Amino acid sequence: MAYEWYADIFCLTSLLMDFCAVYTAGIILNRAVSWKRCMIACVFGVGVSVSLLFMIPRYAIYSLLVHGMVHPLMTFMVFGGRDRAGYLRALLTVYIVLFVMGGVQNWLTVLNGRKTGQIIVYGFVAALLFTGYQVRRRVMKNVCRVEVWLSGKSRILWAYCDSGNLLRDPDSGAPVSVLEQELFEQLPQDTVRKKEISYRTIRQEGSMMVVLLDRMDIWQKGTKKQIFKPEIGLQKGPVMQHPRVQMLLHASYFA
Repeated sequence: MAYEWYADIFCLTSLLMDFCAVYTAGIILNRAVSWKRCMIACVFGVGVSVSLLFMIPRYAIYSLLVHGMVHPLMTFMVFGGRDRAGYLRALLTVYIVLFVMGGVQNWLTVLNGRKTGQIIVYGFVAALLFTGYQVRRRVMKNVCRVEVWLSGKSRILWAYCDSGNLLRDPDSGAPVSVLEQELFEQLPQDTVRKKEISYRTIRQEGSMMVVLLDRMDIWQKGTKKQIFKPEIGLQKGPVMQHPRVQMLLHASYFA
């Protein structure tokens, strides 16, 4: 059975499909991946796939090489391979996304019998992912590493430099950062000093438990800033929708 094969449509569809799969995997796994690296890896993958298609007449062998060599190398180029478990998780996620997108592709083929609709859909998905990348990039620019100390024990976490956090202790006037209570409970509790303060936001007002830590080290843009005796407010549940952020720093630390 003979059929027509359009190389330009095949390459463009494969490129958009692979890019969407790899970048979506990065978003799902909360990995900071570069869209440029994703594009380079996908161009490499499509180039090798097309070369194999011309060199290998048997489709079964071609499929084995693509899924056993090309896609794993493409995933390695984007996510790296130092963390073997993380790499395997990324590869599995890429294949799950490809499986879902393959179902959409087949549905579009049955629906209109042409490739134009597929290209439009993949282009639209790529545009949405790029928009999500820009939003994520703006958020991650304000995320820094923080190490909190209490009774000789420390905990490293990720904090958001929140210019909107103006909370202060009404008695001392000290700035108050906000931390997830579940993370604080992993630190020693025997010498901690606690107090309760009131707060008010646009949505609500209430009271918050505040603790006094020994020290807090903030790393941002290659510099380290030490805060001694910082006051930390405790909040039950996530402090931000972004799963990586565990703490909201006070705005005065970056003035």
